[in-house]
Amino acid sequence: MRVGRRVVAWVVAAAVTVVLVAGGVLVARDRADRSPAVLPALDLDAAQAGATGAAPGGAGAAIEPAPAPADSGSGRAAGPGSVAWPWPPVTYRLGGPLPALSDRARAWKLGDAPDAGRVAALGAALGLAGQPRQEPTGWTVRDGRRALVVQRLAGAPWTYGTDLLGVCTARGGGPYRPGGIRCLDPDAPVSSGPAAPARPLPPPDLPSRAEAERVARDLATRAGLDLDGAEVRVVDGYATRTVTIAPAVDGRPTSGFAWTVGVGPGGAVRHASGWLATPEAADTYPLIGVEEGFERLKRARPPLSPPARPGAPAVALDPSCPAGGKVPCASGPLPTRVATVTGVRLGLKRAPAVGTGVRPAHVAYLLPAYLFDLEGGWTDVGAVVAVPERYLTRP
Repeated sequence: MRVGRRVVAWVVAAAVTVVLVAGGVLVARDRADRSPAVLPALDLDAAQAGATGAAPGGAGAAIEPAPAPADSGSGRAAGPGSVAWPWPPVTYRLGGPLPALSDRARAWKLGDAPDAGRVAALGAALGLAGQPRQEPTGWTVRDGRRALVVQRLAGAPWTYGTDLLGVCTARGGGPYRPGGIRCLDPDAPVSSGPAAPARPLPPPDLPSRAEAERVARDLATRAGLDLDGAEVRVVDGYATRTVTIAPAVDGRPTSGFAWTVGVGPGGAVRHASGWLATPEAADTYPLIGVEEGFERLKRARPPLSPPARPGAPAVALDPSCPAGGKVPCASGPLPTRVATVTGVRLGLKRAPAVGTGVRPAHVAYLLPAYLFDLEGGWTDVGAVVAVPERYLTRP
């Protein structure tokens, strides 16, 4: 009888084990097959400036996107009465076969607040003696004329410089007098009176490119930015050498999520900007494939910021353009610029949610994206979102 009971108990236990294992497999399969969430309405063009190495909207200010051209190869703007695009459009061509990349990738979510202590750590790394002050719009650290401003916006953008919080004083004409910064009227015509002859300024004694990169890396490290896998670029300027640090997230390169540090004479940080929000893991999405990604690149809007590449052709203005016009008036269709794709990588592109009314967005995503390496275009990298349309909500 005891042997029979043991056999029955063993059979029952084995059956239970099979059920549990099968259930576990089913649960795991359900999790793997679960469809990722449809994303909220996102501004998929917002990272264009970040891809070119620009600061994140100055101090986090929103920039109204310009209308997309009706024909990206003609130089004509969309709609009747629109002006021509102020610089030549771009046509893309492949320099070789496109590689096969992963067919799935994870997205990451960015909030509007940094982790505890990050603002103080960044202020200390910048050499600011003040303590962080929290306000409804974000955080500030002041030390005399120098200030760090962290905006309570998607990604927690931050800016460092001098007189960032200064307020202009509205008053009449006349020379500048101490006590405030004279406000500029954007609609006032430019004075045509005689001007003093320009005197060339002596070039500042800038640090070497290697020294500027060392200063920027040291600042980022002391501020808590993980530099493992980061892409670093140094651009020469007149008053500073600008170092751009694009961190990697989960081993993926990023677009529109970079830190920018301007290093001046003596290795001093003159200005800087970046993002303080810590990425949080979101869903994993299927990808459209590099061929469809290249088609999206060809349909993408041109850069919103003026071209900054060396050798960029000047835009000739039409003599009949109205004097004092606020938008460049081209004399005719501009020649197309040809950019060659020399490579493509799977990375992440920052895309903030679309704000509601006058309220800015307080969440953004780092979406799986194809980063096309370019030669001959306005930028070195063209980033396009690789998530299928069925997961994107159009504003």
